[in-house]
Amino acid sequence: MRILHYYDKKDNLVSQHVKMLADNSVMGVENFLASESEQARTLLQGTPFDLLHLHGCWRNSSRSIAHMALRQGTRLVLTPHGQLQSWIQEDRFWQEKLPKRILYQQELVRQAYAVVVQGSMEQECLDRLAWNPRTVVIRNAVLTNSTSPQEMARQTFDVYRKVMDSNPLELMTDDTRGLLKNILIAGITGDQRWIDSDRSAAPADIHIDQRQWRLVFCYAHQEQISDTIRKGIRVMALDTPDIDASQISYFLPDGYQATQSIQQAIGNQFPSENERLLATFRQLSKWVATRQFSIRHLVELNRELRQYPCDEDELADELRERRLWRFASRLMQLASELTGLTEGFMPMQPTSDRTTRKLRKQIDNHLKI
Repeated sequence: MRILHYYDKKDNLVSQHVKMLADNSVMGVENFLASESEQARTLLQGTPFDLLHLHGCWRNSSRSIAHMALRQGTRLVLTPHGQLQSWIQEDRFWQEKLPKRILYQQELVRQAYAVVVQGSMEQECLDRLAWNPRTVVIRNAVLTNSTSPQEMARQTFDVYRKVMDSNPLELMTDDTRGLLKNILIAGITGDQRWIDSDRSAAPADIHIDQRQWRLVFCYAHQEQISDTIRKGIRVMALDTPDIDASQISYFLPDGYQATQSIQQAIGNQFPSENERLLATFRQLSKWVATRQFSIRHLVELNRELRQYPCDEDELADELRERRLWRFASRLMQLASELTGLTEGFMPMQPTSDRTTRKLRKQIDNHLKI
């Protein structure tokens, strides 16, 4: 894991803190220190970083450095070092703090995956500001004997790890996404021969590293499709690392709600498969409207369509009557792209248009911070 620390070397306490983190770093973490903007830009233009750790606030150059890092897909962690406390903000409020707050400081705090505060008073201040709910308290060994430099560094690494385990789909390579689709197909069908019928998926023999496998397991757990993923791995006889994603911590988007299964939402008492599918599409439409639509629902829809036959002509008429036919046809396209549903199991032809792409974006961004 590559971490770039950006800090103001003129602040002696902040400099000591950054150096202490670097000197006591845990195995597997590479720390790069930059106190000048040109130095930070040069580093960012080289090998990509996993995280940018900003130390302190109200520094104009932090805005451009963070913007450059975020464009490259580098995630942001912020340690304010007490500089968002009310009495700090009140100093030169109208001349300095308010303009900087409007221009960039509030946005930087909001964009951070995690804000590391160093005590309960600072946390209360961040809670009152309500700029970012993802605050973590880690005592500063420079300022207190209640923790050691080693413990402070270990807890900071835990925050880094938690950040990198959040929204895992965003960090997957194209190969990993292709393999994920194959695993889903095998998990849904119980037969890896279905994979060969989908030439758009990555080859089944692709090998990914342990970091990418960790993302797959984190994604499966966070999206509640672990059973399907585990079954697909067994069917494909893949050799995977032993990772228990249920024991991994991660951040979730503001206002996130765990998704329900389709059956939990609509029940299972229906006179016919057509009635069940009508209820399914109505429910999925509601979840799309409330941004609760996820890959889990496409997996369940794929499995439902494969297992139970319906009267396609009658279903199409009923969906058109309820103005759901176009929506259902877009779901067919997404189920094909993401879970390998084939046209032989689709009650209508798939539709790929701008709205379909918006629906896919909602699935991709379901865990986005």
